[in-house]
Amino acid sequence: MARTKYGDNLVIIEWHPYPHDVFNLNPDDTLRVNRYQHNPGQPSLILDGYRAVEMPSDPAQFYSVFDNVITVVKSDSTFMMVVVDSATADSSEARVFVRLAADSTMPGAVPTLYCVFTADSLVDELGGAYFRVPIGFAPDRNGVPLSLVRGDTFATTLSFPVSGHRPDKLGAALFVEDASGTEAHRVLQSATVVRFTVTEDK
Repeated sequence: MARTKYGDNLVIIEWHPYPHDVFNLNPDDTLRVNRYQHNPGQPSLILDGYRAVEMPSDPAQFYSVFDNVITVVKSDSTFMMVVVDSATADSSEARVFVRLAADSTMPGAVPTLYCVFTADSLVDELGGAYFRVPIGFAPDRNGVPLSLVRGDTFATTLSFPVSGHRPDKLGAALFVEDASGTEAHRVLQSATVVRFTVTEDK
């Protein structure tokens, strides 16, 4: 999950980390599974990539705990703006053009840009529907290392093969993580693509 400073939105990805899961993303998911270990079947919450939140035993309390910690996260300082200028897809490829602008120098941070492409309305073998299921990283699971100081900008196009998914059911989550050792994997900023603009094949 990631937050955005501009618009105050949350990006929620429905991750499927276990090999027996029909929507398991292998081998790209190994990076996340190794980082965020938890017991299968038990809810867990990690904010900004590094803050583990203890969840109550009573499921009725999940939402209040979630709301409280999200309020705290939204008050954090952010250092950059992430803007998706365009997101288009045809039957062969999905493309995201993204711009970043540094508001200030991130003290001690080693920022890396990640883009996770997702698909909606996927149905498992029992008929259950799932939304915003990760189908892959762009350019890959290692992300795009950044070197930005106050006033710097960066722009790039990230693409991903549609591979049989419906273009009109695709989405994406883009987020910048701090890869330093101090607050490793803290999300510095994020943006989301709810739906791609479907275009004709090239």
